[in-house]
Amino acid sequence: GLEFESLRGAVDDESFRRTIDERDVYRYIDRRKEILKDNDVHVSHHYAFDDDEVLDPVCRRNAWWSLYSPNCNAFHEVDLPRGFDRDAMLATEDRMLESHYISHGYYRDVWIVTNEGADGGGGGGGHDGDDAMALKMLRYKHKTDYKSFETVRKDALVMERMTRSPRIIDIYGHCGSSVAVESLDRELEEFVVPGTGYADPSRDLNDSRDLDVKNNFTVTEKLEIALAMAESISDLHGFEDGIVVHDDIQLCQWLWTKDGRLKLGDFNRAEVMLWDEKKQEYCKHNNGKGYGNYRAPEEFDADDLNEKIDVWSMGNNIYGLLTGLWIFYENEDDEVVQKMIVDGETAYVDDRYRTRSYAEGRLVEIMERCWKKDPDDRATIFEVAEFLRETLNEHNRRLAGGGGGALVG
Repeated sequence: GLEFESLRGAVDDESFRRTIDERDVYRYIDRRKEILKDNDVHVSHHYAFDDDEVLDPVCRRNAWWSLYSPNCNAFHEVDLPRGFDRDAMLATEDRMLESHYISHGYYRDVWIVTNEGADGGGGGGGHDGDDAMALKMLRYKHKTDYKSFETVRKDALVMERMTRSPRIIDIYGHCGSSVAVESLDRELEEFVVPGTGYADPSRDLNDSRDLDVKNNFTVTEKLEIALAMAESISDLHGFEDGIVVHDDIQLCQWLWTKDGRLKLGDFNRAEVMLWDEKKQEYCKHNNGKGYGNYRAPEEFDADDLNEKIDVWSMGNNIYGLLTGLWIFYENEDDEVVQKMIVDGETAYVDDRYRTRSYAEGRLVEIMERCWKKDPDDRATIFEVAEFLRETLNEHNRRLAGGGGGALVG
């Protein structure tokens, strides 16, 4: 057994010792599961340092899922005590090298901080010294607890595993509830859906003669963007050391680099699929009932999930590219939309998109393959990427032959 020593509960200022046998270990694990379940239904044996052999001997994690490689010293060298001045930040590129609070998401605040890495300083990881980097830190509104640390560790680990992919945001460091990543300042969503994304068809759409597309991309650009998104998801689903499910595919997860390349980020909801050693297949996972209106029907139905949830949301992204609007743009009530999706409804597609151009017709076709209600009938992300690659090649061939296709919007 394991000999345990503690000063807590000591009698007469003397420490006490006792031996913990195997039965005590199992009692501890059972009690820990009850406590975690009572406090947070999202904390389970999927988290890094629990024992699969005890908690789930069938579905097992791969070896790298428990890795933890912080570089905290570099984080402690980052200087943050500067006020936020948007005009100064945008005035010159030099001012971008100073530390500034930029914005926040639901979980984290985002700072642009000076990159000292190229000069041998704090945590740059060898990236270009002319660039700033983004420091993402847990917001004060959230508890600094087991779940918070694990969520950020997961985000950092997926980026580290995907380092060789040019389509995934580069990570420069990780410590506790913070990560440092490359600074990318143009978010795809604001260009794909430039307005609210919602519309009253009888009042807001001027489409009696032609489609009223709300963004300004050419059809060539739409194909290129769709392909770039599909290829980055393919890097996750096709990872050689195990399928990674992003689990939160939205337009806002992609950002542009300065040279115009799209990169995918934000992996704090990622799931590395567990493996059934007996059946030699991946195990599904369950997130409980989904929220919002951008998820697959099986998520809103609290069903078991696999990587096909990312494909469904990829279809939603294509819809935004085509129209400049959100799915179900006429209805802002998430609960109503969720029920429609669970019942098998999909967003309205004007039939003119099918014939307006070769590229748009093909985008509608692959979008609808992403929206198959049964995940087994849904396209894989590799099929989506290959379809878009073939479409882009054929589209460019037609353009070169004078066949038209350079529509805007």
